Amino acid sequence: MILSGGSGTRLWPLSTPDTPKQFAKLLDGRSLFELTLSRLDGLENLAPAVVVTGERHLAHVRREEDDSPSRVGSIIVEPEGRNTAPAVIAAALTSHSDDILLILPSDHLVADDAGFRDAVAVAVKLAIEGAIVTFGVRPTRPETGYGYIEFVGGDGPSHPIERFKEKPDLDEAERLWQDGRHLWNAGIFVASAGVVVEEARSLCPAVVAAVESSFPSTDAERIVRLGEEFRGSPSISFDHAVMEHTDRGVVIEISVGWDDVGSYRSLLEVSRRDDEGNHITGDVIVSDVTGSFISATSRRVVVAGVDAMIVVETPDVVLVLPVARAQDVRELQKDAD
Repeated sequence: MILSGGSGTRLWPLSTPDTPKQFAKLLDGRSLFELTLSRLDGLENLAPAVVVTGERHLAHVRREEDDSPSRVGSIIVEPEGRNTAPAVIAAALTSHSDDILLILPSDHLVADDAGFRDAVAVAVKLAIEGAIVTFGVRPTRPETGYGYIEFVGGDGPSHPIERFKEKPDLDEAERLWQDGRHLWNAGIFVASAGVVVEEARSLCPAVVAAVESSFPSTDAERIVRLGEEFRGSPSISFDHAVMEHTDRGVVIEISVGWDDVGSYRSLLEVSRRDDEGNHITGDVIVSDVTGSFISATSRRVVVAGVDAMIVVETPDVVLVLPVARAQDVRELQKDAD
């Protein structure tokens, strides 16, 4: 199942609430949603995807699936985004209890698809035995933009989860990066639909009740529009609602070039760059510029004598800030509105 919500603020103004980052053609003309759909090609016994999205983004999903209609089985349309727990539970309730769900954000990047499929195959075996598996990534820097998972060491591909931690400040991120007991939380889960529903009924019954009551009373078509009752669900993540409380959770460490592309710094790191370390798109002229992300969408942009800068031009907005302050974009977007 593919979670495809989001407000499009962290890569604003290339990403917007109407066209959040998973649908923007950010990587060599391809969208993150498209890459997510193709990521599991070749995995055995793979069913078409269940996509959970909002009415605002339904047209984007339909356009993306035009190139690969066999990869999308059904689309669940929320009347309002209520975070990931209601979305995951909705998909689980539409599945057979024995189905193994691979729950994927639509806006993440994986460089090594084959390695990711291998990790999924391991997780599926654990899920068949009743586990709820999540994936973690070994930190490569003191990142304040990710959540962390503290795990219990030991042999084997999976580890018990000690606790989840919210996005830290810089001092704590430095400690988590170096102590060897923490992984970045990739926000990916593997579990049987039956286990997801069972744990959710026990741990967040109000969410399950709201989601169940929102399903249409008649047999659903391929596009399932949830009713207004869905708005009554608490807005809560699957991590907070289920994973922080269940005794079935385990984590598998993956090393597959994962990135949630959650800032312009991340986007610069995963994009094609020139000999000066710049990623440049559009009608751009540069002189003595290094390590920068520069994008022009509607007019010529000229940049000179800077290092590690973000310059994004759109018809409505011009954004300029240092790469080191890429996490400020969300607040700048709020101020601009």
